[in-house]
Amino acid sequence: MRRFVTAFAMTVLVNATVLAAPATSQTASLGLTSTRPAGTVSVQTDPVLSNGRLVMKVAAHNASDKPAQLASSAVQVFIGEKSVALLTLDQLVTEARGGPSAERSMNSAHQSSNYSRPTTTTTTSGEMDVSGITGASDAIGRSVSERSSSRPAKTNTDPATEAYVEALTAGILQSMQIAPGKAAGAQVVTEKLKFARKDPRVLRVVVAFNGESHEFEFESPPAK
Repeated sequence: MRRFVTAFAMTVLVNATVLAAPATSQTASLGLTSTRPAGTVSVQTDPVLSNGRLVMKVAAHNASDKPAQLASSAVQVFIGEKSVALLTLDQLVTEARGGPSAERSMNSAHQSSNYSRPTTTTTTSGEMDVSGITGASDAIGRSVSERSSSRPAKTNTDPATEAYVEALTAGILQSMQIAPGKAAGAQVVTEKLKFARKDPRVLRVVVAFNGESHEFEFESPPAK
């Protein structure tokens, strides 16, 4: 009997360890979901890093009977215990127009100024669908690396650049109000990820929404 109990306890411990393991980068690129009584939050990473930066969609479904805010200031990314800063819309726009890279001009981890246009992401049945976030989704992932390489600062106001700035404004998460029973989301972009040589390439994301905390842990996407 004692052997049986010991074997059972070991099985539970092994299963708990498996459940606690971080999701793979492939799984994170397909989407991870956390559900709490007041709402559901889903995150979906780009399959690869953009010039070392994580590009991630964040969407939330408001299950309460009151409007709820989803803001960039409520999204935190960690490597171990070290916080990874999110780039602001202003920083990305400055960079897109030929200014210094966002990391050079960064002066805080989280800022929110203007309001982005909310992107509703629901299926026909009313469920949240993080894969449906559009706006600047593809443009940001492709262009962040192209526009963040080192180059002399200059002002760039050509039509293609301004179109990209509009995509950034539409797609980057700042602050949005989500009505009861509705879902919305946008994207966040981190500073360049820096892993210690011996540390696991694992990221932890915490999203505060509707008075609840939603936590995700997954392997970092590979570099391009």
